[in-house]
Amino acid sequence: MPTRVTRDQFEMRDNVLVHRPTKAEFTPHPEREDSVIVWTGDIGARLPSGELYEYGEVLAMMRTVWREMFLTQSPLELTGA
Repeated sequence: MPTRVTRDQFEMRDNVLVHRPTKAEFTPHPEREDSVIVWTGDIGARLPSGELYEYGEVLAMMRTVWREMFLTQSPLELTGA
């Protein structure tokens, strides 16, 4: 059974949204404010802790967090350009 994805599993690091358990990264696209570049990390792999996160569930929560955190800022603010 997949592990539940929660909002508190995400954090910002250097303008990148990171899903801490899997180390998946979601970087704002510098030219498209509603777009991200995704590095999937360990999504879909069983972690040493036994947890297993499904891509669709991590991505869905990332979108929620993304909307809450980022869509009120411009892409230039997010990338530091």
